[in-house]
Amino acid sequence: MRFVVLVAGFATGLYAQSSGFQGLITDPSGAAIPGVTVRIQNVATGVANTAVSNDQGLYTAPLLTQGTYRISVSKTGFRTATRDNLKLDVGQAARVDFEMKIGDVAETVEVSSAAPLLESESTVMGQVIENKRIVEMPLNLRNYLELAKFSTGVLPARSLGRGSRTGGEDGTEGGFIALGQHAYQTQVLLDGVDNSSRASGGPLGFQAQAVKPPVDAVEEFKVVTNNNSAEYGSRMGGKVLVSTKAGTNQFHGSAYEFLRNEVFDATNFFANRSGSRKPTLRQNQFGGTVGGPILQNRSFFFFSYQGTRIRRGQTFTSTVPGQAARNGDFSGEGTRRNQIFDPDTTTGTGAAATRLPFPGNRIPAARFDPVSKVIVELYPMPNIAGRDLLANNFFFAPTDIETSNQYDMRADHNFSANDRVFGRWSIRRDDKLQNGPLPISASGGGSGQTIKLPGDNWVGGWTRSLSSSVFNELRFGYTHFPTRFDLLDTENLNKKYGIKGAPGDAMNDGLDHGLANFNVSDYNVIGSRCCWPNNNYLDVLQINDNVLMQRGSHSLKGGVEYRKSMVFREASRLRRGQFSFNRIFTAQQPNNATSRAQTGNGLADMLLGMASSTTTGNQSGEDTYAPYWGAYFQDDWKVSRNLTVNLGLRWEWMVNPYYPYGNIVGRGGVSRFLTEFNVAPTDPRFDTFERPKGPKDGGGNQDLNNFAPRVGIAYKIGAGTVVRSGFGLFYGEADNYNSESARFRNQTPDFTEVVLNTPDNIRPVTLVRNGFIPVQLPAAAPVPNTNVSVSLDDYPTQYASQWFFDIQRQLGEVLVAVGYQGAKATHLYAGRNINNGGPHPSIPEVQRRVRRTWNSVSLNDNGANSNYNALVARAEKRFSKGMTFIASYTWSKTIDQAVENLNQGGSGRANEYDLTNERGLSDLDRRHNLVSSFTYELPFGKGRTFGGDWNSLANAIAGGWQVGGILSLRSGTPFDISYPGDAQNSGTRNRGNRIASGKLDNPTIDRWFDEQAFVQSAPGVMGNTGRNVLIGPGSRNFDLIVSKMLRLPREGHALQFRFESFNFTNTPTFGQPASGLRALATATITQADEPRRIQFALKYSF
Repeated sequence: MRFVVLVAGFATGLYAQSSGFQGLITDPSGAAIPGVTVRIQNVATGVANTAVSNDQGLYTAPLLTQGTYRISVSKTGFRTATRDNLKLDVGQAARVDFEMKIGDVAETVEVSSAAPLLESESTVMGQVIENKRIVEMPLNLRNYLELAKFSTGVLPARSLGRGSRTGGEDGTEGGFIALGQHAYQTQVLLDGVDNSSRASGGPLGFQAQAVKPPVDAVEEFKVVTNNNSAEYGSRMGGKVLVSTKAGTNQFHGSAYEFLRNEVFDATNFFANRSGSRKPTLRQNQFGGTVGGPILQNRSFFFFSYQGTRIRRGQTFTSTVPGQAARNGDFSGEGTRRNQIFDPDTTTGTGAAATRLPFPGNRIPAARFDPVSKVIVELYPMPNIAGRDLLANNFFFAPTDIETSNQYDMRADHNFSANDRVFGRWSIRRDDKLQNGPLPISASGGGSGQTIKLPGDNWVGGWTRSLSSSVFNELRFGYTHFPTRFDLLDTENLNKKYGIKGAPGDAMNDGLDHGLANFNVSDYNVIGSRCCWPNNNYLDVLQINDNVLMQRGSHSLKGGVEYRKSMVFREASRLRRGQFSFNRIFTAQQPNNATSRAQTGNGLADMLLGMASSTTTGNQSGEDTYAPYWGAYFQDDWKVSRNLTVNLGLRWEWMVNPYYPYGNIVGRGGVSRFLTEFNVAPTDPRFDTFERPKGPKDGGGNQDLNNFAPRVGIAYKIGAGTVVRSGFGLFYGEADNYNSESARFRNQTPDFTEVVLNTPDNIRPVTLVRNGFIPVQLPAAAPVPNTNVSVSLDDYPTQYASQWFFDIQRQLGEVLVAVGYQGAKATHLYAGRNINNGGPHPSIPEVQRRVRRTWNSVSLNDNGANSNYNALVARAEKRFSKGMTFIASYTWSKTIDQAVENLNQGGSGRANEYDLTNERGLSDLDRRHNLVSSFTYELPFGKGRTFGGDWNSLANAIAGGWQVGGILSLRSGTPFDISYPGDAQNSGTRNRGNRIASGKLDNPTIDRWFDEQAFVQSAPGVMGNTGRNVLIGPGSRNFDLIVSKMLRLPREGHALQFRFESFNFTNTPTFGQPASGLRALATATITQADEPRRIQFALKYSF
């Protein structure tokens, strides 16, 4: 259900990250004083703004940058009052009241100042991470987004390869989830401009943001988790408001280097357990910043650079053929691999087919396929002593290489007190080489790759004061992020080795490098990664304008935004082709399952050149445009001195994604398959494909009914307590434009993977020397037995209802808050295969498909939902007297019905037609989450409690020390059970029946759960086991920093030495157990996160 609330008033700048002061000015009797001149001056830049109190004695000074301010108020007949050292955070509406004394205006009264922590003017739940905490915390790869996890309601998006891709392939990108929403619903706003990456089928999906300013370039940021202000839109999850540093009237800068080396590190838990050696790690992060005035009090500049160089060792163990097997002698290859039979001796057909053995289990060299023989020789030789003829006989320890450079340039200029502009350009250039299990000479064994991540983010803003109570802010931004996955190979190896017929070799598009993929049973894959190169580009244009005004006790705000996201994707899906060799041509009885399992050899099939299947394809991709429009109104109403009401209304239009170049047939073309969800079965278009009618045809109907009301109340009780509550609706773009909200898809015939299988396990699809069977790609017409996609004409925009209640109490310098957060997300996307034949007692699902022509017919449906409830608590002390800390605790539960788009390691679906039984714990649900951080300057040395009279030598040795740390305690995430085979005959996930809890009182990594609690369901009956019924291991981690600050003789110059330890206690965080039942490894855990890592750093600042 949607609600519409009409609100008289305007709203704050859309995504405006500017902050401001507001307050009430009274005389000693408590009466409001109108016409007071209020001067607000930024201490660092000297830039001053002027406001005047209105008839109610209220003043407002919006659109200020974060920093430290001095405010003075003056009026004839009253003494001037001044407050210094007022800290203004990013996105903060700070309340600063004044009581003016009767007297001469020349007399000045200094009022005690303190940074206001109580949020008495807004109903936003969030956490400010100020600069001290950013630069003094131990941060893995110095990624500021890791600090977002200090906030209540925030959880990591990824762990040990499971979860959302926004965490990055190696889990270091900082992606997170907030309020139980999907990770792709998190938005990063850098100086007010969208810097978020997008879900896509390439490198973009593995990134949380396009550019990554180093921590020394970030002034501070705020994480908003539950928000009731109309200024936020387009995503349902957390917002990260990042403000970069600007120059000041003083020249300031830094230079630093952070070093890591594996000799100081511990060894991974399972590497220790197996006796493996510690892999190489060489990591250097270095850079610097400089900022200062161009013109005093008017123009300023800031520049930062950070370089990262990582050499990270990997370890692989795989199976390669020894010299005897390469020569055709399989007699010593071991059980299940040492008996080979001659396909030329086949007699009988079908189940009666049988063969005679090769004499001595040796293939004569004259029978070798000449092309296959060349490819087999690309395998490296076994190198593990005593295992030449056994599995897992090759050890490879390559070094992955990462080279990254980040530049940030910013300029600010003040034309006058009424007009200010700024501009910033951030540049990211990341290059990675990731090895596979085999050397590059073997094309990496099918999984090596290179990655290019070049990002640019531009932003410009103009703030204008139209009067003492009316202000305007215009902001422009553009993000360009053309990413690429590519191969380790740089030349056309198909051509070099004589492999014929691969479709990509005839495309003449400059992407023909690499080698066909050879998938050999019982041996490691050889050949290039199947589906690279993969180009994945993101361009985002954003323009927004905001108006703010003060009318009596109402702060009226309003704005509009236009944003256009353009996502290009093109993956080279099997363009080089793939041969599969699955033992059947050298098995004794090719159509007897037992015989196939015990006899035959995949490499023997390959030497004979007899492929059991081939797969060829062409480019899969599209060029997607997804515009967005937003407008909102808000009235922040100061009902009384103690009561503030925030009322807002936001309207949003997520334009249906369209494809400017998609109405062509072939590369980049798109279509949709029309079914009973679109037209009547009697309609001639039924079960046919429809293409866009023009370059802006997004198909279906637009959803223009996205009105999102926001209501919040903050009530101040006395001087130190605030009670707040609020509710709002938040609409969100699709997690993935192409696979969710788009009506059209890149599918057959434009993109087709052609799979050819042996017809009888006796005749091969092709011989390797003859190459791939020619196919026309792109195909002339839709190809049967492929996957097709179905979309609805109407998709209501997904939205989340969010609500909260909290109480804040200021206890001296410490803010304590406790509260409740809740959210319900509706219209979440969850694709369903409507071609599935459902369960059956005896007939396999593949024989009962609804549309026999097609394999999967995927309906893009958005009928799923989720629920989130949490009790939260936090305590915070801003930096003063040498100490700062934040402690946050969240007790939460998230329930949903489907896995997030591109989620890895999640659960499959049992019933394609009923989501009821899929309702269970979310894949990333964690019941308990405690995160605490602190920084403490030891009280020794000059300027501190002890040692103020020390001499220079004593102070240099024992003074200036500081310690800090981050403690994280989290319960585990749930995992799903799968039962082997398909007793249901449903072609979907089988979970079996649950006859006991399956939980153990004392689980270990060798037996985490009781698999006997799950049994096979009756034939043709869906099991009663729910989704995600068991919980995996939790985590305990403590990161430590110890630093020493040495003040240099020149004033303002200092040198800091840092010792940092990640996972200081070397406590292993284990991965999930193997959840496939009735297997040798069932219920065991074989993966652990990073061991203790040590980092040293030296930092010079001035």
